[in-house]
Amino acid sequence: MRVGEVLYFSPKFRFSELDFNDAETLIRAFSDRVDGFYLEPARRLLQAGDAFACGLMCCTSIDFLARYESVTGSRITEWLKKNVPEFDKPDPQDSRRTVACRFEADFRNGLAHEGRIKNLGQFSLDRRTLLRFVDSAMIVNPCLLLEAIRTAFAKYCTDLQSDQSALENLISRLKSDFSQEIAASRMG
Repeated sequence: MRVGEVLYFSPKFRFSELDFNDAETLIRAFSDRVDGFYLEPARRLLQAGDAFACGLMCCTSIDFLARYESVTGSRITEWLKKNVPEFDKPDPQDSRRTVACRFEADFRNGLAHEGRIKNLGQFSLDRRTLLRFVDSAMIVNPCLLLEAIRTAFAKYCTDLQSDQSALENLISRLKSDFSQEIAASRMG
């Protein structure tokens, strides 16, 4: 994000302030980015009753977080299975795949590539459970999904403080993903 001539990594931290040798500050900056750019806007969308827009922000949050956690295979599917138990179950429509796989294909990929949820998938605030299946439709409550993402993210931030390998993975990916922004912020 740019404000005037300053590039911001998060609402409170400038790219020029990122110090990859200061784990505590880096974790705070990363947390501020996720909270400020993803989770808090999703919460505000919920307050406005915008289930679809909140669901879209949840998908983007999952995509971003899955990129930084060490997972193998399809990162979104694996992140969901690891962090949200409801997704680590067989898909009622196709027992050869998990609900996480279906969510990635129909919700995340549908929204990211086509601007729509595919195969009757829906977001709904009317349900009391995170996932529900009605006939062939998969219905996801974005409020409960956001809560699950927040819980998983809090755990990840705690793990970063004690897991050197996870921290090194985060640093490596941040340096790679944001190398141009970091370089530009240090030139000016």
